[in-house]
Amino acid sequence: MVDDLDAMVVPYSVMPAGNETQVNAVRELLRAAGQLIPGALLIKNPYESEVFEFSEYALESFASAKYHHLATVAKLLGATDVRFEDAKIERQTAATNGGVRAMIPGLGGGDTDVSKEVARKLDARLEGQLTFGGGEPDPEAALEFLRRHNLANDQQLKSLVEMRTGSNPIQGYRMTLSGTRESDANLRAALSIAESVSGKKGINVGATFTREVKSIRSIEITTSIKF
Repeated sequence: MVDDLDAMVVPYSVMPAGNETQVNAVRELLRAAGQLIPGALLIKNPYESEVFEFSEYALESFASAKYHHLATVAKLLGATDVRFEDAKIERQTAATNGGVRAMIPGLGGGDTDVSKEVARKLDARLEGQLTFGGGEPDPEAALEFLRRHNLANDQQLKSLVEMRTGSNPIQGYRMTLSGTRESDANLRAALSIAESVSGKKGINVGATFTREVKSIRSIEITTSIKF
């Protein structure tokens, strides 16, 4: 049914075949998390090797996770204050010239119901301000955290670590990060699955998720950090 190397169908009531060990391991993981539900579409969290999200919450969950991982890196680098400033949703719209992208305010309004709903859910997950006690930066711990959470290739986060290393470390930084870059491949694979099975034999998997992923190209989160 699914011709995608990044996708897996986890049988609920029949014995798995071909990839038995992997399917059984995922099945037990989902059962422990209360997510082993017939017909559910789950997407792997790109930052956590053993965490899955229900598709209808995936977009804002992954963007929120990116923000909180940034906050943890900042804490390891001696931050005293991490403040969420803004989120913008880049909306994909169809046009005769092959596609026009419109940047609209994610948390200050928007001209589509989908964008407004994603913005509302994202706003509920992002703390406006995180306060820490400060301290000496630990660049090695920060780099290890990035490696552990699949963020070692994020140049902005690596630059932040570098600017807090050695003499004359940075004291404040305002940055805008993509909240969807690492999760894009997983989201697109799940979208393909949702579209391939929806409507077949009464199945309607991930309708809200399908609408959101088709409408939204990316989420960008702006944060200010003080050390």
